[in-house]
Amino acid sequence: MSGDIMATPPLPPATRRLVGLLLMLSGGLLGLGLLLKVAVGVYSWNMNGAQSPSALLLSVNLVGLLASGLLMRWGLRMRRGNGEARNPNADEIL
Repeated sequence: MSGDIMATPPLPPATRRLVGLLLMLSGGLLGLGLLLKVAVGVYSWNMNGAQSPSALLLSVNLVGLLASGLLMRWGLRMRRGNGEARNPNADEIL
């Protein structure tokens, strides 16, 4: 073995669709939970001011919401099977 690195074979289409569905489901549930945490943080901010513990975690929860959206986008791309590179000369909306 002189440094040969084998790439893993691509997943079969049915497995890709299942993994994409699970990614979208996990992103949606994570987003729902974090939306509730953001709502509690905003309520705590309004009641107790900016020094309350749940209000201080508000920015972390908002970053988590961004991550949940990216999980859902990744799952949707996996389900659609858009693995090919985008044509830079195509006249399309991104």
